[in-house]
Amino acid sequence: MRWRVVALIALAGIVSVPAASEAVQPGHAAALRVSVNPSAGSTSTHFAVSFRAALTTGRSAHNVYRVTASERGSGGCQSGVGAVAPPSKAGSTVRVVLAPLGSKRWCRGTFRGQVWDVITTACPVGKACPAIEPLPQMVGKFTFRVTRG
Repeated sequence: MRWRVVALIALAGIVSVPAASEAVQPGHAAALRVSVNPSAGSTSTHFAVSFRAALTTGRSAHNVYRVTASERGSGGCQSGVGAVAPPSKAGSTVRVVLAPLGSKRWCRGTFRGQVWDVITTACPVGKACPAIEPLPQMVGKFTFRVTRG
């Protein structure tokens, strides 16, 4: 019985390695063209990230778009941010505003961002949820630059 469990765990590891390596590259079939406005700003600028949704997301769908951006900043400034896009219909324009949190300011430098397609699993009431969920797929990339205070 133990060897079956070990074999099953090993098989799961072998299957997840290619999936994990594919997750860090934009999905070829679902690559989104992402724009940022403005493309450069100050340490307090709000950056609007926009793209056309390839999928319907929201309450009835089990997909969400997550937008992340980071820069190799030092302490005392905001070097990373993440936000979930509002529900959208396939083909509609999605807009997510990235801003420093509270009284923080952006770190200066070039922020590299990604748009992720995150698949969630609805768990029926009173039933067990699946033990394995698909890895998020990167479907778009963007950059913006913080240049001044």
